[in-house]
Amino acid sequence: MAYTLESTGLLVFQRDDEEVLTIQPYLAQYGSQFAAMGVQTQPDTVQYTSFDNQSFELNLKTTSTGYRLVFHVKHQVAQIGLAIGIQPAGSWYGMGERVIQSWPLNLAGVQSQPFITYDHADDGTLNIVTPVWIGANGVALMVAEDTGPLHVTIDSDPAGVIRLLQFPSPTPFGAGLDGSEIHYAGTRLVLDLVIAENVSLAAQQIIQKLGYPKAAPPLAMFSKPIWTTWARYKMDIDQAQTLAFAQEIIDHQYPYSVLEIDDRWQTAYGDLEFDRRKFPDPKAMVDQLHQLGYKVTLWIPPFFDPKSAAFAEAAAHGYLVKHPGNDQPYLTRWWQGWGGLLDVSNPAALAWWQAGLERLQSLYGIDGFKFDGAEGNFLPAEAKTYLPMTPNQYSDRYVAFVAQSWQWTEVRTGWRSQQQPIFFREWDKWSRWGMDNGLHAVITQALAMSVIGYPYVLPDMIGGNAYNGEFPERELLIRWTQVTALLPAMQFSIAPWQYDAETSQICQRYAQLHAELEPYIAELLQATTTEGTPLVRPLWWHYPDDASTRFIGDQWLFGEQYLAAPILQAKRYQRDIYLPEGGWRDYWTGEKFDGETWLYNYPAPLETMPLFERLW
Repeated sequence: MAYTLESTGLLVFQRDDEEVLTIQPYLAQYGSQFAAMGVQTQPDTVQYTSFDNQSFELNLKTTSTGYRLVFHVKHQVAQIGLAIGIQPAGSWYGMGERVIQSWPLNLAGVQSQPFITYDHADDGTLNIVTPVWIGANGVALMVAEDTGPLHVTIDSDPAGVIRLLQFPSPTPFGAGLDGSEIHYAGTRLVLDLVIAENVSLAAQQIIQKLGYPKAAPPLAMFSKPIWTTWARYKMDIDQAQTLAFAQEIIDHQYPYSVLEIDDRWQTAYGDLEFDRRKFPDPKAMVDQLHQLGYKVTLWIPPFFDPKSAAFAEAAAHGYLVKHPGNDQPYLTRWWQGWGGLLDVSNPAALAWWQAGLERLQSLYGIDGFKFDGAEGNFLPAEAKTYLPMTPNQYSDRYVAFVAQSWQWTEVRTGWRSQQQPIFFREWDKWSRWGMDNGLHAVITQALAMSVIGYPYVLPDMIGGNAYNGEFPERELLIRWTQVTALLPAMQFSIAPWQYDAETSQICQRYAQLHAELEPYIAELLQATTTEGTPLVRPLWWHYPDDASTRFIGDQWLFGEQYLAAPILQAKRYQRDIYLPEGGWRDYWTGEKFDGETWLYNYPAPLETMPLFERLW
């Protein structure tokens, strides 16, 4: 493991005398980029000078897994840029969820400006992201400190680059207006570089750096489907429909764990009370659901309707994010309009909110909550909070609060929340087939989340959310059910029996298959909580030297034993399948195959998802 500094300022890193990574630092300010020349002044220090005569310093320290690179420029308006070569790694993975989730990342290219947790940014950035990039040749990069806004672009051109552009920490709103001196810290970018023997080891070492959960959600949430009211009923849900839905599930002999009552059960957003016009006797309803064997959870966002009683109470006590101009609640735009935003940096605000949620549990027997929202884009840039907080820190504080208080729960955001032992839900899926946030993206998002250290992936609702008149056709619902049967958890809302008997029979078969895997899932969870190993693994996780695995984003390993190869297009009843090294058996037919081979035009009738069990 070594590096060289070229006369152009290019850093070239080697492993066993083989070039594995190039990094070209540069400065940017006022929208212009300036190349920088580097001079090594000490064994671990490079002094860079840009063509506009600005300078910055790079310190390189050897670590047990590679290097730590610390870039620092004192100029108050300068940004530090790094142009990282796509080659020689060729393929890159990680970063987190995107609307169009290609695998590898550079297959379609990426733009994320700014790179924060986001509820569907125009550039495709989504809700669970981490500044980690893993190369197919065994290198990996992680921005180790959150020092200011970060912009990321990745070229789709194989000869292109990954660009990281680090901005300085924002100056606090109103700084200097009282005559005090403003101290600029400049711009600082800290990058951990992993140089491992292969891509699998690089991913594993990144997970160790990020940390992993030492516990797991309840096993029943993994092995038995979660049923939610949202996609089927939207905001028209009420007590009678909830109970009827629960009985339908039982009548059609589907396994179940949680019945989740989604938006809108409450009187107003923020108020923690049932709307009695829709839910006249919530205690009796929950008691009945418990008698049927369900756990019951409620949907909760961190937003407060300005007309709600909770908004008034929170505002009076300073529990909401504030506008710096008048110290009043800063209204933020979310998908249901404008609302106040809970200040999760304020311990008193969290204690107040938790007390209200626990009151719901005490009064009605609620088992937990589906915590929605809290992406960083909902925190206004100039907002005033109890403690200084970046948008990404908002997400992580929210997740930490949830994880310390509830087990029967899920969240939909995360930045550096890998250590939290709860489910992280993929972003709301659209009811379509493709990689554009449809069925195919269920897989590629699960892979992306897994390799950046989120093992407890909760796929969104089977068939998608049926938004904007886009209702899933029966074939899509069946194929979607088959996919999630070999993922960590299943979540239904649109009922298969709404279509026909055959659809229900096929989907029930795969829900039952997933339930039968409970002992195997328990074994996988043991590896997760002791080593950080994800449940969903790309083929290269166990076969890192097999170049054929590097572009396969429509197959995956569930643990080491099962390989799934679903159909992801309409009216397709066969597909090509790659089996890596070893012996494999078709789960359904028992036919055996030797690995390191392609099975072309392998049959996959509607009732069958190709599934293979590893023999050796």
